[in-house]
Amino acid sequence: MKRHLGQSGFSAVELLITLFIAAAFITTGYQLYTIVIRSGADTRAQSRASNIAYENLRRYIPQATIPCTVVTPSPTPTIPVDSGLPSPSSITVTITCPYGTFTISKVEASVKYGTPQQEVIHAIYVNN
Repeated sequence: MKRHLGQSGFSAVELLITLFIAAAFITTGYQLYTIVIRSGADTRAQSRASNIAYENLRRYIPQATIPCTVVTPSPTPTIPVDSGLPSPSSITVTITCPYGTFTISKVEASVKYGTPQQEVIHAIYVNN
């Protein structure tokens, strides 16, 4: 008569290997999750800065004059407190004469935000 000793369940080594693999998957999943969240926040801030720059660009286009003159727009543009941009944030709008001609003006809006500082620039050429 032959006796067969069968093993049921996991051995200790198999259990440790399975736990190690599960821990690796959980760690990788958490790292991917944090990357997605961080990238989403960066993209949201860039989108808000872009919207603010574009709104100010459109607001100051009428101040481009004939003949073209370099102008600091009035009133000085500001970023709303509830804009959702990371601090510190600032905006600069300039009107310049890029080609030295009398008819073409360049209106440029630049929004700087966050630490490290990021910048979004929108510009348009206006042919008066």
